[in-house]
Amino acid sequence: MKAIYNFLTLVFVSCCITATLASCEDFTDIQPKGENLLASTDDLELLLNADAYDGIYSMDHWRIGSNIIYSYADVTAPLAVENKTRAALLNGYFDDEQSLKRLASLTNSDGMYTSCYNIIGRVCNPILNQLETATGPESKKNALKAEALVARAFCHYMVLQRFAPAFNGSNGDSPAIIYMTEDKDIMQLHEKNTIQECYDQMLKDVNDALAMNSLPTKAANFMRWDQTSALAVKALILMGMHNYAEAETAAKQVLANNNSLWDWWANVQDGMSATGVPYQYAAIDDRFNAETLFCIPSMIYYAWVEPSEWNAMEPEYGRRGLSNTMRKQYEGYIYYGMDYGDYGATIGLPGWEGSMDFDNQFNESGLNTPQMYLIVAECELRNGNIATAMNWLDQLRAKRLPEGFSPLEGTVTEKADAIQWLKKTVAAEFLWQDWTFVWRKRWNVESEWQTTLSHEIAGKTYTLRPDSKLWIFPFPLNAVEVNPNLTHNW
Repeated sequence: MKAIYNFLTLVFVSCCITATLASCEDFTDIQPKGENLLASTDDLELLLNADAYDGIYSMDHWRIGSNIIYSYADVTAPLAVENKTRAALLNGYFDDEQSLKRLASLTNSDGMYTSCYNIIGRVCNPILNQLETATGPESKKNALKAEALVARAFCHYMVLQRFAPAFNGSNGDSPAIIYMTEDKDIMQLHEKNTIQECYDQMLKDVNDALAMNSLPTKAANFMRWDQTSALAVKALILMGMHNYAEAETAAKQVLANNNSLWDWWANVQDGMSATGVPYQYAAIDDRFNAETLFCIPSMIYYAWVEPSEWNAMEPEYGRRGLSNTMRKQYEGYIYYGMDYGDYGATIGLPGWEGSMDFDNQFNESGLNTPQMYLIVAECELRNGNIATAMNWLDQLRAKRLPEGFSPLEGTVTEKADAIQWLKKTVAAEFLWQDWTFVWRKRWNVESEWQTTLSHEIAGKTYTLRPDSKLWIFPFPLNAVEVNPNLTHNW
C-alpha cells in the first residue's frame, strides 16, 4: 500500500510541475501531454487506498486537552531553563506573548497539517477534478466523488480544530484556515477562509456526498469512507457550529446503522506483572472493533496522565480501568534502583499513570460510535432533558463498567451535576485520544462548560485557562514561509 502511495505522490508532484510549465489553469490537471496517468476510475481509486491518514493525530492535543504528557525522558530540566523546548512550553502551559512566539519559531513542521493537506491535495481534489474525463461506470464515479468529498471535509475539520479558534456563536467572520477546494490553484497564495466559511463548506461537502446516495453501506477497509462514517463527520461539524438539533439527528442516524459498543468487562484478561502480581486488562485492536467507524490507528505508550485527571474518571471505566499500564506491568519491579511501577517518578512525574501497550492499535483520532452517544447525550442535556441525557451516558457506562454500576438516570437531576458527569465520561471515553481536546476546546467558549486544567511538576503548579491561546496551535513554519497570508490565529 505504501509503495502505491509513494508512487502516486511522485506522479502528483511531477505532474504539478509539468502542468505549471505548460501554464495549465488548474493545478489538479495532472495529465501530461500524450500520457494520462489517472485515466480510469480504477486508477483514481488507488488514491483512496493510500494509508495517508496515519499522520492525523497529535500528542500536542494530549498535553493541552487532557493533562497528558508524552515523554520517556526527564521533563523537569527543560521547564527550568530560559530557552525552553517546544515540549516544555506545552508541558508548562506557557502562553505569554514571548512564549507563544518561541513556540511558533520552534514549530518547523506539523504532522497533522501536512497529512491533512496531503490528503486534500493529493487524493481528494485530484479525484474530483479527474472524474469528469476518467473512464469507468457512472456509479463508481459517483462513489469516488462522494468519498473524496467526505475525506476533504474531515481533513479540513481536523485542521480547523487545531489551528483556529473554537466557534463561539459570534466569531464566524474571524480568519481560520485555507479551505482548499478543487478549483483552487495550488500555485497561488490563498487567503484564509473564515470560521463560518470553513464550516459551511465542510457541511456542503458532506451533504453533497450523502445526497448522491452512492457511498457504500460498509467501507472497503477501516480507512475508507461509507455512509455511516460520513454521517458521523456531519454530526461533528454540526456540533462545532452549535447546531445541536441537527447534530443529534445525524448522530442518531449513525446509531441507526451501527450502535455497537465494545464491552470492556466482558472481555477481561488476566495478566501478571514482572514481579508476579496479577492484574486485569482488556485488549482490543480498534482496527477490528465493531464500534469503530473510521480508524486512524497508532500504539499508545509513555503517555503520562496527571494524577488528578486520572482519579477524576470513574475508576473502573473502560480504558481507565482496564488499559495495560506501566504500573500494572511493572509494579514493584526494581531495576538499577528504578521502580518501573512508578516510572513517571524517574522522569519527574511521580504518581502519574502511563500507558504501555505495544500489542494493539488504538483509534487515536478516528471516528466511533461512542462519540455519537456522547453527542446525543450533550444535545439532550442542552435541550433540558437531563434524565434522557443521563440515560445515554448510562448506555455507554453499561459497556464500560462492571455489572452493578449505579445508573445516573433518576439520580442526577441538576444541570450542573449532569454537565460534570458528561465531562467525566468524555475524559474517560477519550483517554489517550485527540477528542478530549476537541470537546473541551468547543466547551471552553461557554462559562458553565469550561475546564481549567492544572498539574504539578517539581513542586510547581502549571495552569491552563479555558481562554489560553495554547488551545490554538501555530501554523508550521514550512507552510508560513511559503504563504505569508497564513498568519497565526492568536
